[in-house]
Amino acid sequence: MGLQHVGSSNQSGRTATAVLAVFLVAVVAALVVTLSSVAPSVRILAAVVVTPIIALTLLLIYFELRGRSWSYAGAAALGALGVGLRLIVSTQPQLEVGGGLPLSVTVVYVTLGILVVVTSVEAYLSVR
Repeated sequence: MGLQHVGSSNQSGRTATAVLAVFLVAVVAALVVTLSSVAPSVRILAAVVVTPIIALTLLLIYFELRGRSWSYAGAAALGALGVGLRLIVSTQPQLEVGGGLPLSVTVVYVTLGILVVVTSVEAYLSVR
């Protein structure tokens, strides 16, 4: 029974880290598209806001790979922040590429952020 718990927590951690890595790829891709498509003032804002998120995500992935429970809690908070920022930017078309992303892109991004929250909380609870 003890081995099964260890295996399931390991699986939860691997899943959370994989989802966080996909989230990171989505954030980087969105930043690249934004930087190449918007006015200079929005580029600066995007870089200032998103670069620390990228750095924090890389740090969290590093510590998740080492099984640190706090890193899963941090990833859950980061996922919630990502969802919040996406929803805020969606209400401000001047910050969006071409005046606004398609609803489907926003839905995918928000869904991915929610998956980061859910898988990270599950991993946190399994390693505690």
